[in-house]
Amino acid sequence: MAAAIGFATAWAVAKLLAAPGRKMLSAVRVENYAGQEVPTGMGAILLASVLSGLGLPLLLSLYKGGATGHWGFWLTLVCLAGLVDDAFGDHESRGVRGHFRALINGRLTTGMMKVVLVSLGAVLISLPLAWRSLLDVALLILSVNFFNQLDLRPGRAIKAFLLLTGGLAAAGSFPAAVGCGGALGLLPGDLRADYMLGDAGSNLLGALAGLAITAFLPLPWVAAALIFFILGNAAGEFLSFSALIGKSKFLTWLDQIGRPQAGK
Repeated sequence: MAAAIGFATAWAVAKLLAAPGRKMLSAVRVENYAGQEVPTGMGAILLASVLSGLGLPLLLSLYKGGATGHWGFWLTLVCLAGLVDDAFGDHESRGVRGHFRALINGRLTTGMMKVVLVSLGAVLISLPLAWRSLLDVALLILSVNFFNQLDLRPGRAIKAFLLLTGGLAAAGSFPAAVGCGGALGLLPGDLRADYMLGDAGSNLLGALAGLAITAFLPLPWVAAALIFFILGNAAGEFLSFSALIGKSKFLTWLDQIGRPQAGK
């Protein structure tokens, strides 16, 4: 019941706030893959929907999980760190390697600050540290960065999130259900390229995915997911997801589903 109400609440809030959120963020614009300037940072709206979806079942005493305070802290921290990067990042340094290279050269990027904050947040919500919690920390960090690398085409990050967490949501995972609700609420506008989730949104999707996996699945599945995210991060860092997708007809079809410009 809590997962269903959380899903419906997050979806409704995202749908309600999508249009005014786009107007609110109209001053924070970036050039997308097609050369069009669109508002970014819609992850702030996703955060509002997710926190609403987590909060209402708690207020109704339908969910009594003791970790929800940690979840709220983690999701808010990750989203705000991404929002700062959306608003103030120069985006000259790409990928984790680029941010470390800039740091070695004496330049602290907003991306590097985001890496530090996300890593510290993952450690804090996983205390006390043990072998299992160390796996959780690694998965949380890698999941955030994996989704950050995906937000390069309309709807891509949300589709990946739904594919990875939809089964968990259906099985009753509270954070997965809330995340899917908020993501579905923003998906139509994302597919139309009305706005971009930005780092605030893609990082938040990664934080939700990691949280859903570590909080719901047993150790063998967590270990398998960790391997997946290690490989995914390596692919995004050293190759190109767009190039890899372009080499597969199935992945290209999946990537283009729902976009008005698909097939043109």
